[in-house]
Amino acid sequence: MSKYWLALFIPLIIACEHNSYDTGDGRYSYLQADIVDAHAATKGQIDYCHTDKGDLLKLSPHAKADWATTPDSTYRALLYYGKVTDHTTEAIQIARVPVLKSVPTARIDTIFTDPLKLESAWMSTNRRYLNLQLGLKTGRQDGVDNKQVVSVMHDSTSATGTSMPTIYLQLYHRQNGVPEYYTVRQYVNIPLDDIKETTQICLTVNTYNGIVTRSFVIDR
Repeated sequence: MSKYWLALFIPLIIACEHNSYDTGDGRYSYLQADIVDAHAATKGQIDYCHTDKGDLLKLSPHAKADWATTPDSTYRALLYYGKVTDHTTEAIQIARVPVLKSVPTARIDTIFTDPLKLESAWMSTNRRYLNLQLGLKTGRQDGVDNKQVVSVMHDSTSATGTSMPTIYLQLYHRQNGVPEYYTVRQYVNIPLDDIKETTQICLTVNTYNGIVTRSFVIDR
């Protein structure tokens, strides 16, 4: 599957169970979650992460990540972790966050904008990513193994006079016959490193409540 398309959605679930006699200083008492740049020391092993605020998190023990297939490489991930001491913490759970580079609309044969939930959209602190939290309706159907598809379409770029350039993006979503029984959460990131000047981004998403447009300014 191309880096431009995401075709398999798996719900990210973490169970934080504790007994009634928990003192409040257990394994999950300091649980935090961040989208991070995760470094793979070896295949399937994440040894440290950088948060979008620039904080270093050394993982002890190393976190297992089957999706980290290339040693000495960096992946976007959602990290649940415990109390941080001297930049070191324990990874409770780590899941890959797909990074979707935009595709020119003209290159897409059939455009799908099936509705979904846009639960949140925000610029990373380091201005390197546009982070999206999506709610996808899904379910299983006997004998059918369809997969939803999500991508980002680049409609156009415009600038009027001396105003800042504006990049118009649209979220591509194909439900592809997947039943809509319940909602799962999925994070995706749109990379912004290729943008070298102050630019406005307008992202349009078709939601169950209608068309939603979110605007962001990238300061360079």
